[in-house]
Parts: sequence; C-alpha cells; structure tokens
Amino acid sequence: MKRVCWFLAAISLSLLTGACVDTRSAGVYSLNSERSHLNELDAGVPLAIVVDYVTVPEEVDRPQLVVRINPSQLRIVEAARWSEPLKTQIGNVLAADLARLFRDARVSDTSQTTDRPTLRLAINVRTFEAAPGKGAVIAIVWSILTPDSTHVLNGKSIVLQRVDGDGYGALVDAQSRALAAVTVDMADAIMAAIRKKPDTGIKNADASAQEPQAPRASVTERQSLSRRAAYSFPE
Repeated sequence: MKRVCWFLAAISLSLLTGACVDTRSAGVYSLNSERSHLNELDAGVPLAIVVDYVTVPEEVDRPQLVVRINPSQLRIVEAARWSEPLKTQIGNVLAADLARLFRDARVSDTSQTTDRPTLRLAINVRTFEAAPGKGAVIAIVWSILTPDSTHVLNGKSIVLQRVDGDGYGALVDAQSRALAAVTVDMADAIMAAIRKKPDTGIKNADASAQEPQAPRASVTERQSLSRRAAYSFPE
C-alpha cells in the first residue's frame, strides 16, 4: 500500500511540476518586423513588391512552437503557440521588412493590382529552427521574378542569430532578426538587378525608353555567405 501511495504521490508531483513549467512558458507569439541597420534604398523607380507565397518545413508547420533540444530531436511546445500560421507570419514580416527598406515601394504579401513594375517573391523556408538559450537558424531559398517576367533572381540565405535572453520570446525575437537579415539579402539582389537593368529587365528612371529587353528568360544565382553557419551553436 505504501508503495502505491508513494507511486501516486510521485506522479502527482511530476504532473504539478510539468504544469508549472507549462505555465511559465505558456503564451502566444508573433514574429515581428525588425529595423534594419541599412539606410533606406532608392530604387529610382516606383516599384511594387509582392510576397507571392511561402513554404515552410512540415515539422514546423503547426500551431505550436517547435524547438531543437539536441542534434537529433525536436520538441513541440504545446503551451507556446503562434498567433497566426507560421507561413503567414513569415510572409507578413518579410513584406514589412522590405517596406522599411524600400519606403517608396508598395509592398504586400497578397496579390495587388497596380500600374507599377512589380517584383514577385517566392519564399521556400528550408530550415526554421531554434534552440532555447542558444539561438535561431534560418535557411531560405528565395526567387524574385522581375517585372517583365523574363528573369528570375535566385538566392539562398543562411542566418544564425543568438538569443538575447531566456524564454520563448527571446527565441522568437532571434527568428525575427534572422528574417530581417534575409530581407537585406533580397534587397541587395533587387538593387543589383536595377543597376544591371539591361540584363534583368528592371529599368530605373534614368533608363532609356529605347533600351532593348533580353530576348529570353534567364536566371541569376545569388547566395549569402556572410552569415553562413553550421546548424549548431557553440557553447
């Protein structure tokens, strides 16, 4: 009888302890637009930018936050949830970050009707991981379709951001900063395309009206290496 009572007491203590942990970590979290360290960019032409679609890995495409607890294991945190679907939040944040950089552009995460030259972005999130107390790693393959639909700018950004504190809020903040870094990579690609306007189909205000267009579609590859990181966090 004593063994049974001890066993039940142990289970009760374990449940109470787990409940306390869940209470401390419970919450609803949102990714946020982060102010870039770069100055505003002048495209020289009134652009429209649309984040057409976003894909995320299946393991994180769920209402709960997912964290990495060791190299071979992820944990679904039932008490910590996203305020909106993750792919929706990523699209919203990337659009907001781009709007901060291109103040004269109309930036949206939904299709829009406009007479402006429109860049269309496709976002394929390959890695979206976070380790409590350590940091966040994001790997994104992105494509930018130019206004004349004859050129695609392809790039890959791999970003590591350390956390600034404890808790899931600090992890989400690190993920937001990582997305801001990806936005800077895409903005760099857009500005490079504008500077190479005869080759990319984007004309700025100084471009000649008689400037020839490229005769066929082409792809420009770009990869960010400045923030490249292995998927592990040094102690």
